[in-house]
Amino acid sequence: MKKRFYFAFSMTAITILIVLFSSCSKDETEGYYIRFRANGEMVEFTNQLILTAGFGQSGDLHTGTISGANDATSNVGLQIYNNAPILAGTYSGYGVSDGAVVGVIIGYTEKSSGVLFSSGGGPNVDAAVVITEITETTVKGTFHGKIMASGHPDIIVTDGSYFVRRAN
Repeated sequence: MKKRFYFAFSMTAITILIVLFSSCSKDETEGYYIRFRANGEMVEFTNQLILTAGFGQSGDLHTGTISGANDATSNVGLQIYNNAPILAGTYSGYGVSDGAVVGVIIGYTEKSSGVLFSSGGGPNVDAAVVITEITETTVKGTFHGKIMASGHPDIIVTDGSYFVRRAN
């Protein structure tokens, strides 16, 4: 009798696991990424636990952060600031509008040097982040720009794309 119970329990548990794993598409479980070309060289962040987007608001300032890392040596962050809720659309430049910061900052810690590059702030920021899709669970889009670090050659970011889990 005990053997039948354990067999039935095991088969039920296996069946439930198979149903759970087969009901999740690859994009939902393994497809998160942030990737771009840094001066032509492909950079990819694929650590599924760290690829996230979060959105918040403080008064009239709305913020969005899309971030990723593979380990402690390199990371990327796309920061969006707006004076209205952040929705699908294009965000670029950096400045003040109606008393609120609006625009984007792209930050990237280069793995080989450990140097933090940033598009910075101010009127001459050459950076854009496009949100093509935003749902309750994921955020998808593209980005590009020029990022700098004092004493280092600028990095031109092209072909940037992301698909990340939404944290809130």
